[in-house]
Amino acid sequence: MWLLITFITIWALSPGPVAVMTLHESRRNGLLAGIAVSGGATLTASLMVIMALLLHFAGFSTILESESMTFIEHIGAIGIILMGMYAGYKSLWAKGDEDKVNDKQSVTKFGFVQGMMVMATYIPQALVYYNLIVPQTVEPQAVFGSIMMLGILKVVMIFVWHSGIAYVAVRTQHWTGSNRFGKIFEVATAGLIMMLGINILV
Repeated sequence: MWLLITFITIWALSPGPVAVMTLHESRRNGLLAGIAVSGGATLTASLMVIMALLLHFAGFSTILESESMTFIEHIGAIGIILMGMYAGYKSLWAKGDEDKVNDKQSVTKFGFVQGMMVMATYIPQALVYYNLIVPQTVEPQAVFGSIMMLGILKVVMIFVWHSGIAYVAVRTQHWTGSNRFGKIFEVATAGLIMMLGINILV
């Protein structure tokens, strides 16, 4: 069980598309936008656990070995690439401060959707972990409880960790100095988001 906990911890805390997206949105649109990304990712992670439990009860684990799961992963990767392109566009052609303030609610909603979509690329890996790896590691009668416990642990860590990234990004924003450096940083993170999507795709 400790190996499973260690794996889920490393998985939740490792830098990835969600972390980069949170950093970019926090840097550009503020703390609420970053937390919105974290919240969207957390919701998708929660839905993954529910899906894993349903697959466990239904006994449909063999579906995880089908090509449809790879297709889902590729669709998510394309979504990440498109979001990276959009983030780069917004960074290069930014709105004025007044427009950003007036548009804060829509930015927050969009960040939430971004978080959900980015985390959705992990659906195949998550279901394989919960429904194929966990059952091979614990006793049959402990599979349900293990999936539930590991899932809750991952969900909590995802929200706390990425919300922390958003907080640190906002608190240290003044260290970056000029607007030119900030613009370069935002474009760089947008490019990194696209690269991560391409990496998943190939």
